[in-house]
Amino acid sequence: MFTSNVRMNSSQLRLCLILLCTTQFVALLDFSITMIPLPQIQESLGFTPGALQWVINAYGVVIAGFLLLGGRAADMFGRRRVFLLGLVIFTLGSLLGGFSQSPAMLIITRAVQGFGAALFSPAAFSLLLAVFPEQKQRNRALGAWTAVAASGFVAGLILGGIITDLLGWRWVLWINVPVGVFVIALTGLLPEGRPDSESAVKSLDVWGAILVAAGAATLVFAFANSEHVGLTSLTTLGLIVLSLMLLALFVWVESQVESPLMPIPIFWRRLTGGANLVSLLANTALGPTFVVVALYMQEILGFTATQAGLGLLPMAAAFTLSSAWAGPALIAKVDTKPVILGGMVLFIAGLALLGLSLAADASWAASILPGTLLAGIGYGIAFPAWTVAGIEGVDAVDHGLAGGMLTTTQEIGSAVGLAIGVAISIAALAGGDSAAQGFSYAILVSAGMVVIGLVCAALILPGKTTTLGTVQ
Repeated sequence: MFTSNVRMNSSQLRLCLILLCTTQFVALLDFSITMIPLPQIQESLGFTPGALQWVINAYGVVIAGFLLLGGRAADMFGRRRVFLLGLVIFTLGSLLGGFSQSPAMLIITRAVQGFGAALFSPAAFSLLLAVFPEQKQRNRALGAWTAVAASGFVAGLILGGIITDLLGWRWVLWINVPVGVFVIALTGLLPEGRPDSESAVKSLDVWGAILVAAGAATLVFAFANSEHVGLTSLTTLGLIVLSLMLLALFVWVESQVESPLMPIPIFWRRLTGGANLVSLLANTALGPTFVVVALYMQEILGFTATQAGLGLLPMAAAFTLSSAWAGPALIAKVDTKPVILGGMVLFIAGLALLGLSLAADASWAASILPGTLLAGIGYGIAFPAWTVAGIEGVDAVDHGLAGGMLTTTQEIGSAVGLAIGVAISIAALAGGDSAAQGFSYAILVSAGMVVIGLVCAALILPGKTTTLGTVQ
């Protein structure tokens, strides 16, 4: 439990909300802003097609591996303290990344950014819940949080193209620096979020963090490396098995240590565990869809970076608006499970339509707009519902953990989904198919993963939730 005797007026609450949401905006912006300039980064630094995905996945995998550690550290050592440390690391990583002269340097600095985000993101989420303890205010704050997260993703797509065309790809990293410095300067306005004596003496489960990061990275590398050895080779299959063994070992360690990153009893609750499983499977499609479509527009349709970013705007805008208004409104009327199911059905339909429409001679309006628009609406409706479900019934002392778990499954899903999508596209090219067909296959496989998520949601999630389900 965290102690706080500070009472805030409405202006102070609003400023805290702005600061916390700004960091979530930057975290999502930094994930998407590198999607559009991938061709320019590849040409500038000499990335191979399979290695290029690590510009995104180095960030995503490190976040996925250390978010649980960041959430637990925030709960143990003080949320504002961990929040500030994460921001400093993230800002330095952004600054150094812009100076990269080789693929290795860019990948390392992207990993540094990811580690910083893994610290500040769950700390910001738990600070948000601490600042807004009253239910109605909290639901509104969570609505703003999810909307800002979505808009950060949108802004990254648009700014990534514009900045690349006007200033060069390095500025998509340097843009984080002034924002980071601004928030760091105002961090003192946030409550400390100090732990009580019981929380403060617990130890961090560092081995758990290493195992989950290693398992996720090995799984992503298995598909990335298939560019050289083949998707069905013994090497690829062996790496997949190794990654699953590391993740299984992580689960075993969590059942043995005194202060686990992911307490097994929390994860095995139907609502919490089901929400995280749905997040994992749904996000194997979202990130890969944006990347595949961005590459398709630039490599097949001949779009500039700015045009590609604008070409993805309808999907991103649909995602933003649906997660900010449609999703919360539906939760208030019919509860979380039917909203998740309905949103995922629309998401699957949009992905299927998109995958079947990509062709070498198609136009943007025919091949991209209808499917991406429908997919964005569907994902946007379901996203706030599984976010609400994921923290329902979790004790306040574990809110940092709950936020970290949700974002971890999101990042692992995106990283693994992107690795699978790239591997499928490369395998299709090696088999004699066109680049457009390879992109199409990647999207259709993503749709299949979401179908599995839909089935899991229908079978695992309970039929009725309470309290947080009534979003205002």
